[in-house]
Amino acid sequence: MPFLRRLYCVLLLFPILGLVGCVPPPPAYEGTVDSLDYAVARVDTFFEITVPQLYDSLYHSPIQSSGGVVSRERVKDFLDSMLCDTLAGLKALDVPLGDYYVYNRIYRMRMNAYLRNAFYDRMVYDVISADSQEVADFYFARQDLFTVPDQVLLYHILISPVGLKLGPDSNYYRSLSPEQFNIELEEYAFQVRRLIDMGMRFEDVAREYSDDQIKGRQGGLMGWTQKEIYRDPFDSIAFSMDDGEISQPYPDRDGWHIIMVADRVEAGLLPLGPVEFDVARKTLQTIRANDRSRALADSLHSKPIEIEYNEAYLDSNVYQLGKSLWAAVVNGADTIDFNTLRSFEETYRNNRRVSSSTAAMKKEMIAVVADELLVVQAARSIGLDTSPEGQRIDRSLRQEYGKTIVEQDRSDPSWLPSQEAVREYYEKHREDFTVRKPLKLQHIIVEDSTMALFIRDQALAGVDFLDLAAEYYPGDEEVRRELADLGWVGPDDVPEIIYRAGLSTEEGSVSKPIKGEYGYHLVKLISRETEIDFTRAQSTIVPLLKAEHNRRLFEEYRDGLYKQFRVSFPGRIPAIHLKPLDQRTGR
Repeated sequence: MPFLRRLYCVLLLFPILGLVGCVPPPPAYEGTVDSLDYAVARVDTFFEITVPQLYDSLYHSPIQSSGGVVSRERVKDFLDSMLCDTLAGLKALDVPLGDYYVYNRIYRMRMNAYLRNAFYDRMVYDVISADSQEVADFYFARQDLFTVPDQVLLYHILISPVGLKLGPDSNYYRSLSPEQFNIELEEYAFQVRRLIDMGMRFEDVAREYSDDQIKGRQGGLMGWTQKEIYRDPFDSIAFSMDDGEISQPYPDRDGWHIIMVADRVEAGLLPLGPVEFDVARKTLQTIRANDRSRALADSLHSKPIEIEYNEAYLDSNVYQLGKSLWAAVVNGADTIDFNTLRSFEETYRNNRRVSSSTAAMKKEMIAVVADELLVVQAARSIGLDTSPEGQRIDRSLRQEYGKTIVEQDRSDPSWLPSQEAVREYYEKHREDFTVRKPLKLQHIIVEDSTMALFIRDQALAGVDFLDLAAEYYPGDEEVRRELADLGWVGPDDVPEIIYRAGLSTEEGSVSKPIKGEYGYHLVKLISRETEIDFTRAQSTIVPLLKAEHNRRLFEEYRDGLYKQFRVSFPGRIPAIHLKPLDQRTGR
C-alpha cells in the first residue's frame, strides 16, 4: 500500500512538472543578458552570434521604440534579417559582376571616379602648399581679389499700414479716413522710436513692434549689405549714418522705417585678419591647384594615345545598337561602349540639328570620354588601384553591387497575383469581408405615438430627418442633430429594437413608431451594406497576397543562404526586454 501511494504521488506530479517545463523563461533584459553568454546562431566556422551580441544589435535598432518585451518570434525575425544581410555580403564577393552589365557599368564608373579623384589628390592637392608669408604677399599683391565695397551691418523696424489694420486695434484704424489713418500711422512710428530713446533695446523693440515678421523675430537683423541692394531712401539713409546710429522714422511705399547701423566697413582692402588670411590661403591654393591641374592635363595629352574604333557601327543610330557593344578601346586597356555614347546623343542631335549622330560626331564623344580614361590610366600607372585604399574601395564597390544582385531573390516587388488567385482568396475568406457595421441609421425618440406618426409623415413627405430631430428630439438643442445621427452601426452598437427596425426598413425610408422603454422610436435607414463585394475587396486582398508571396520568397532565400553557409541555432532564442528608444544609451 505505501508503494501504491508513492506511485500515485509520482503520477500526480507528472502533469505539474510538465506545466512547469512549459513555462517560458523570463525575457532577457539589460541586467541579466550578459550572463546568458551562449550562441544562438553559428555560421559554419566563420562566426557565431551570442545572446549579448544579439541584445546589443536590438538595443541599437529602432525596434520596440516605446520599450517593452520583444517576443521570441520577433527576435528570431530580427536575427534572420541580421544573418541574411551578413551572408548576402559574404556571397556577394563571389558574384561574377561582369555577367551583369548594368551593375558592372555603375561599378566601373564609380571606381574610375575614385581613381580620378585620388590621382588629382596625389599629384595636385597633396603637393601644393602656401606658407604664411606667401599668403600675406599674395593678399596684398592681388588686391583686386580681396577689395571690398562699402558695407553696413543693418537692423530694421517696419511699421506698415497693413500691420495696424490687422493688429489688436484694427477696428479703430479701419474706421479712420485715409488722411486720419496716415496721421495716426506716422504718430505710431514716432511712438515706437521714442521707446528706443527711453532705453529699450532696438532688437527688443523690433521683436515686439516690427511688422516685418521674419526680420522682426531676429531682432530686426538684416545683416551686412552693400550699396544699391535696397531702393532709396533706405539705401541713401543707411550709408549716410555712423556706426551705432539709429535713424528717425521715415516713410516709403511700404510704410514707415527705423534703421540702425550697427557696424560699417569702408571700401578697400581689409586688414589681414584670421578670416581674410583663410580666404587668401584657399584662393592661392585654388589658383595653384588649377595651374598644376592644367599642366598635368597637358602632360597626359603630350603622350601618344591610341584609340581603336568599331568603325562598322560608328555611323549607326546608337539607340538601335546593343548597350554593351563596344564603340572604342583606349590605349588597349579601357573600353567605351555605345551605351556611354547615348548620354551625349541628344545634345549632339539638338546642337547639330541632325536626326542621328555621324561617325565623326561619335569620335568627338569618344574623345571626351577618352580624356577621363587617360586620368584613370595614369592613376593605375602609379599604383592607386592596387594601394590598400584602392583595394578597399574596389572590394567595397564590388560587394555593394554583388549584394544587390544576391538580394534580387529576396523579394519581387513587381509581382502581382492572378485574378483567379484573388477570387479564390475572396471565396475562402468571405467571413473577413462581412461588414461589422452594416447599417447607417438616424433616429428620433418622442414621448407618444401620435407625435411619432406626425414626425414620420413629415419625413416621408420629404422634410429632412435631421431637421426634424433638431426640432423634436429631446435634450439640448446644440446636440440634437448629433444624437440623432447614429452613423454606421452593428448589432452591439445600439439597442436591439433600433437595430431590428433598421434591418426591416427600406433604404431611405423611416420605420413605423416602435415603443421602447423611454418612448417611441423612429428609425431612418440611410444605407445598408452587409458585405464588401469582390471589386472593393481586391484592394485589401492583393497586398495580402503580395506580402505572402514575398514572405515565401524571403524564406526560400533565407533557407538557401543558411544551407550554403551551414547556419545552425545551437541555443534557445530568448524574448528580450528593451528600454524605450530615447533611453537606450551607454551600452
